[in-house]
Amino acid sequence: MDQFVAMRAFVRVVQAQSFQEAAKLERLAQGTVSKRVAALEDHLGVQLLVRNQRGVTLTALGETHYANCLRILEELDAAEARIRTDAQTPAGVIRVSMSPVLSRILLAPLLAEFVREYPKIEVTCFLTEAHVDIIGEGIDLAIRARHLEDSSLIAARLSSNPLMLAAAPDYLARAPRLQQPEDLKSHRCLTFQRMKSAQTWRFTQGRKVREVAIEGPLAADQGDTLVEMAVAGAGIVMMPEWVMKEKLADGELVPVLTEWMPPSIPLHIVYPNSAAVPLRTRLLADHIRREVRKSELLPR
Repeated sequence: MDQFVAMRAFVRVVQAQSFQEAAKLERLAQGTVSKRVAALEDHLGVQLLVRNQRGVTLTALGETHYANCLRILEELDAAEARIRTDAQTPAGVIRVSMSPVLSRILLAPLLAEFVREYPKIEVTCFLTEAHVDIIGEGIDLAIRARHLEDSSLIAARLSSNPLMLAAAPDYLARAPRLQQPEDLKSHRCLTFQRMKSAQTWRFTQGRKVREVAIEGPLAADQGDTLVEMAVAGAGIVMMPEWVMKEKLADGELVPVLTEWMPPSIPLHIVYPNSAAVPLRTRLLADHIRREVRKSELLPR
C-alpha cells in the first residue's frame, strides 16, 4: 500500500462525503477509491469511516486521523511546490573552488556579474591551487588546470592554457647562458610545492622532446607568489602566459627559451556528474563558459 495515495483517497472521500463523488473528482473507479481507504483502515487497524446509504461519516478516530492527514498532505504539497519553484527560479548557495590567481584575474568580476543577474543565488568561493575532492568536500563547481580522467565529473574545456617560461631581466643578466632546455640545470627554477611533476619540465620543438629535472631554492603553492618571486629576481618560473601578462607587458618579466614549447595544461570547469545537477550550478557553468569565450584573456 502506498500510504500517501491511501491518505489522499481518504481525505477526498471525507471532503466529498461520498465514495462515488470522490471517485469522480479523482477520475478513478469507485472500487479503486474504496480499496485504498479500506487498505488504510487495515493498515491502521481502526475504522475511519461509517458507510451508509446517505454517504459516509467519520468515526471519532477518523476525525483525528483526517485532521492529521490533511496537515501532512498540505505540508507535502507545499514542499513539492517549493521544489518546483526553486527549479524554475534559481536560488540557493553554490560552492566554487578555484585558484586564487584565476579568481583575481578573471573570475571574480564574472561571479559579481552573475549574482547581480540572479539575486537569489549566493556564491561561496574556496580559493586554493589544490585539486580538492569535489564530491567529498561538497563542492558544486570547480575550475581545474589539468587533464581530467575522473568519470564522476562533468567537464567543459575553458582554455588550452599553454605554459611559458619567464624571468626578470636582472636575473638573466647575472645567470648562466640559457639556450637549450638542458641549460636549466644551471639555473634557479621556481616550482609548485604541491606538485611532484613540477620538478620535471617538459619541452617540445617539432618532433624533438626534452625533459629536464630542475632545482631551485624556492617553491610555493600559489601561482601569484611564484610570479612575484620571479619578478624579484629569484629565478625562472613556468606559468600560463595570461597569469604573467601584466608583468610581461611592463618588462618586469621576459620570456625565455621561446623556441622550445612547454606543455599546455587544459583549463576545465567541472561539477559532479549527477542527474540532479541544480539549475543554479548549470547556470553558473554556462555563464563562465560564455563570458570566458568573450574574453581575450585566455587562449582558446
